Amino acid sequence: MEISKIIEQAAEIISSSKRAVFLTSAGMSADSNIPTFRDKDGYWKNFPPFKEKNLQAQDLASPWAFRNELQHAWAFYEWRRQNANDNSPHVGYKIIDKWMKSEFEDAFIHTTNTDGYHLRSGCPSDRIIEVHGSMWRLQCLNVCSHVFWAEKTVPLCNLDKNTMRASNYPTCPKCKGTARPHVLMFGDLEYVGHPEQEKNFGNFIRKEVDLAVLVGSSGAVPTNDYLALELKNRGTKLININPDQSTNNISQAEFFIPLKSGDAFSQLDKLIS
Repeated sequence: MEISKIIEQAAEIISSSKRAVFLTSAGMSADSNIPTFRDKDGYWKNFPPFKEKNLQAQDLASPWAFRNELQHAWAFYEWRRQNANDNSPHVGYKIIDKWMKSEFEDAFIHTTNTDGYHLRSGCPSDRIIEVHGSMWRLQCLNVCSHVFWAEKTVPLCNLDKNTMRASNYPTCPKCKGTARPHVLMFGDLEYVGHPEQEKNFGNFIRKEVDLAVLVGSSGAVPTNDYLALELKNRGTKLININPDQSTNNISQAEFFIPLKSGDAFSQLDKLIS
């Protein structure tokens, strides 16, 4: 089927839906120049010192790194914070926000991204769950309490981009120890979670959902793919937006739009507006 026809059908489904959930992953951010986490050819060219020490993403984004390679671990996140700050949410984010206000009776965002772009673009704070946390919040590295706090200062640490070492780390306001990002990292049993977001999403998902829009899934961390599949099996209409056809292997969405997220949302919005 031609892409234009699929987009027309998807637009009709969006217009007729009352309760919708947007399942956004790395590809959603990629259109805003946020490198995908596992893109070794693209992302990791920015970090020669890590390559020299054979430190991969899974190594740096872990509690282990914050205890054994603290300078590099905070450098990794400081670089990502600065990169996210230097770029902006693309038009697709604004379109989602608009649809949530005008097209649906109720809608929610379930994102695996940690860049905070949905909240930055204007998504209501009670209509989102950031499953893997956010770089724009911190928690205590030693988990002296389950408190987390917002931290939007840029730069936050001193960053030497030549050596990819950071210094002058943020500290926990309670115990004065080192703070870490409020992000669910690899092998992470110390992430304190976000009970309010979890409660809000739990309340939303218990009721029938007419539409799920899966966006930018990589398949490498298929959290959203399996949620999309579960919803589809419950009778939810599923739209998958992704330029990579293989990303539809898990969810098997009937309506697959092989475009980048910004392009897909722009074309859909022209038919819905």
